[in-house]
Amino acid sequence: MGLDRKEQFLLEVQKLHWHLEQLTELYDMKGEVINIMVTGMLDHDSFGEPILKAIYSLNVENEDVLDETLDFIRFSYTYNESVSDEEEKSENWWSDLLNGNDSSENNFNLN
Repeated sequence: MGLDRKEQFLLEVQKLHWHLEQLTELYDMKGEVINIMVTGMLDHDSFGEPILKAIYSLNVENEDVLDETLDFIRFSYTYNESVSDEEEKSENWWSDLLNGNDSSENNFNLN
């Protein structure tokens, strides 16, 4: 029996996660790179209850770094949810982290 489209999607996502790990090693940045990536979708079990089918990769030094990173994600999510002006969202508070570089390569969307 072949994979359905959701399983195929997650398999491709797993390849992306693996590629990020390979880049981290290639650039000798293990211990410097913080990576928390979860990609998934909600599905339902046989009782109709929602379950998360996901691929994740986790590369953090310790639990303190994990907590700090999760706080950053929560703050980013809350900040973006509270800002109604799209232009203001695109000029986020975290742009200073990118040293003010306005290159389109460095414009990230946290939504």
